[in-house]
Amino acid sequence: MEEVSVVTAVLLTLLLVFPLGYGLFLKKKGRLTAERICILMLVSGCILRLMYVVYTKDYQRQHDAGRFYKENSNHSGYIMYLMENHSLPDSDPRDHLQFYHPPLHHIISAVILSIVKAIGLDYIRLAPNVLQAVSAVYSSVFCILSYRIMKRIGLKDRALTAATAAVTFHPTLIILSGSFNNDMLSSLFAVTAILFTVRWAEKKSFGSIVAIAFAIGLGMLTKLTVGLLAPAVAAVFLVALIKEKNRKRLIAQFFVFGVICVPLGLCWSIRNYIKFGMPPGYVPKLSERSGQYIDVSPVKRLLDFSLHQFSSPFTQWEWNGAEYNEYNPVIALMKNAMFDEETFFNNSITMQSFCTALFFAGAVTAVLSAAAVVLMWRKREKLSLELKLLFTLTFAVVFINYLVFCIRYPQVCTENMRYCVPLIVSGSAALGLLIQNASDREKTNAVIYALAKTARISMTAMSVLSAFVYASKIFER
Repeated sequence: MEEVSVVTAVLLTLLLVFPLGYGLFLKKKGRLTAERICILMLVSGCILRLMYVVYTKDYQRQHDAGRFYKENSNHSGYIMYLMENHSLPDSDPRDHLQFYHPPLHHIISAVILSIVKAIGLDYIRLAPNVLQAVSAVYSSVFCILSYRIMKRIGLKDRALTAATAAVTFHPTLIILSGSFNNDMLSSLFAVTAILFTVRWAEKKSFGSIVAIAFAIGLGMLTKLTVGLLAPAVAAVFLVALIKEKNRKRLIAQFFVFGVICVPLGLCWSIRNYIKFGMPPGYVPKLSERSGQYIDVSPVKRLLDFSLHQFSSPFTQWEWNGAEYNEYNPVIALMKNAMFDEETFFNNSITMQSFCTALFFAGAVTAVLSAAAVVLMWRKREKLSLELKLLFTLTFAVVFINYLVFCIRYPQVCTENMRYCVPLIVSGSAALGLLIQNASDREKTNAVIYALAKTARISMTAMSVLSAFVYASKIFER
């Protein structure tokens, strides 16, 4: 990267994150409230995603995507099959790599490409760009819904801007905005379910529970892991049922929820089990002979935090010349959350330094988010029991499932943040609550105040550095 490019990237980043800096470090002036600052940040995030889609090559940083000009069994082949045959695959999904995934995302993608074809455009050539643009929209809406969650749980001022920034500029959501597999749409359904669960916990409205049912059901029809939200949502329902005097009304709502959610969420698994004997929750295994197989004991993988693993901020692959395959799933998740599975800016020492700083800012934020989830349960925390359970169980279930997944499938590619996107929302919400409740230094425990201050700094650093690194990628050669 040339010096002029670095200067341009700095100026561009300042433009993108100005609302963030203003909101976190300057006092209110005039009509620029925290809410309006967040709106400016959301607009900045949309611009950054648009930039990312424009400069990202067609098949760069994709996962199991394949290429549209070539018949294959990856996500692109799945989309092309639906587009050409107008029906679901009538063969065992286990024989076709990614065909085991539920079909909703692929159906939507096939419809979009059919429209592109119908208006006379070269849909094969345009397919990656068109579908990346769709994912960018999903990612932008994800950020907007996350902001609404932060508002619903009562975050204000710096706590609100910090939590919104952590989601809006989170590298994983920027990277997924350029993908054309089913990760971003399933994540959007997940955050939709969280938002309407927060709303339902407040007013117990029929409309909200229907929205939750469709969000989880359609989410599982996109990717089964959206079902991991079920324990958290069920806990909210159970607590409400215990507290409620008029239980008949809630039982009627739960019945409607089940009628909508269960068939939508399970129909794909049931279909494939009946027709082909495919076990529910099936995930194909890679060979132990693959170049990314992790030949390390589960105990060492979970407990080894030796310093050599922090010498590089990027995921380590032996086939890329690294001395080892990334094996600790926690460290791998921190690296992957910032850079996916790539090594950025190989030929620029300056940008390598920024990437290293981004990694450590993200790692500190991740550790503090886990601590903040625990600290939500302090007596002075005013959040309702239902919402504490929602955020805590979402965080715990998703994270534990990720660890189990990594141990069951010991390959580097399983250590990916795209399997854990709900952590971003639940962790940011918990950090926002920590910051808000520690705002009065005189009335706050010194340790809690220090944690909140550190969280605000790390969230700011992560957001600014993320915007800089991903804006700078446009100048990479």
